[in-house]
Amino acid sequence: MKQDMTGRQFGRLTVAGEAKKEGSRKRFWLCKCQCGNETVVEESHLKNGHTRSCGCYRKIAQRNRGLDLTGQRYGRLVVLGKAMDGDGTVIGWRCLCDCGTVCICQKGNLRSGVTKSCGCLQEEKRKENMKKAIHFVDGTCVERIASRKTFINNTTGHRGVYRRENNRWRASIGFRGKVYYLGSFGTFDEAVQARLEAEARFYDPFLEQYGKENEERSFSMEDERQEG
Repeated sequence: MKQDMTGRQFGRLTVAGEAKKEGSRKRFWLCKCQCGNETVVEESHLKNGHTRSCGCYRKIAQRNRGLDLTGQRYGRLVVLGKAMDGDGTVIGWRCLCDCGTVCICQKGNLRSGVTKSCGCLQEEKRKENMKKAIHFVDGTCVERIASRKTFINNTTGHRGVYRRENNRWRASIGFRGKVYYLGSFGTFDEAVQARLEAEARFYDPFLEQYGKENEERSFSMEDERQEG
């Protein structure tokens, strides 16, 4: 009984249906290649692995043999060898990063300097930039007090205000590495008001002074650039 091979995959080829070749008694199959081309292949060539693509695989293999990157270093990456898919096509280069991660990179990205790590270098730069964006003065984070945001772990809805066991409310404020106790209050609104007054007393003058000094520093740097 003749076997229906429709739908079966051989390398990069998927059988679409039976095909006829005039004058031949052998069986042929119309196949769709992963590259998008169609080709007619003899059944025995599919089964014995003789034909695994429309011909595009040979072209890819020839290009891939052109340059061996094994052992080369690109930034934090050392090339271990070629990375292959199931049918033997080179899909990139296996690289060992200095952080210990193995990743697959493209030749062009390695040689052009686009890829220099498994991604850890970008992550380190991101964290470094975040640190540079945050300013501490006398142990106080400028951005934190300027935002006046309530942390997600706060259960009362207002920063620096906490409910005590005796159903009273406590207010406090942190400034320049110290925590100042503002008192115990009978209602939530009283505790919030005490906290707001403390912010006005501690934070507002600090932020105003920081703004002036930062503005003067910016003008000074601009003058230096113009003189230079």
